[in-house]
Amino acid sequence: MKRQYIRLFSFLIGLTFLISGVLFSFVNNYKQEKKRIIAEEGVIADEIGNVYETFYNKEKELNDFRDEFLEDIKVFSEFFSAMPDNYESIISKIDKYENMISEIEDASYFLKQKCSKRYSVLIANDKCDAYYINLEKTINIFIGDLDFFNSKIDDYNEWMVEENESILVTNKYKELKKYEAKKYKESVDLNNDKTYLGMKSE
Repeated sequence: MKRQYIRLFSFLIGLTFLISGVLFSFVNNYKQEKKRIIAEEGVIADEIGNVYETFYNKEKELNDFRDEFLEDIKVFSEFFSAMPDNYESIISKIDKYENMISEIEDASYFLKQKCSKRYSVLIANDKCDAYYINLEKTINIFIGDLDFFNSKIDDYNEWMVEENESILVTNKYKELKKYEAKKYKESVDLNNDKTYLGMKSE
């Protein structure tokens, strides 16, 4: 009977050591894996920061261009009679505007890939949030600016019809086409938060 207790005791001690060993190995592996993930995320966070700097600088350059563009639109639409002469010039500026946004998207492709998840490094999450907010605003503002330009073209075309029907008109004015975006045609919600930053309703 005593031997049975000793065997049972030995078995329980052995089992305890075995379970402890398994648990220690599991906890140790978990800690090592967590360290590995944190280290990898640190590298990704650094790269996110570097790419965001490029993105930010290009956004700043675009904002400066937009300020000039809006002034150009104001001058362009001031006198209907001068609009046909300046039409090609303003169209080339809208082309440049859209191309600059496309270049910003291309330059920040890494952010698009990596910012779909959250990181343990908070600054990476901050940069990703700023990326989504700024790019969403940029695209939606472009669409708003384009709508404004096209509304001016509509106003001109209405004036043109009336002017060309006048018996006093000496020059026949031609109809101007509205600008059709090549890539950015609809407003976007890049971070799926049900808001469209940069839209006029915002």
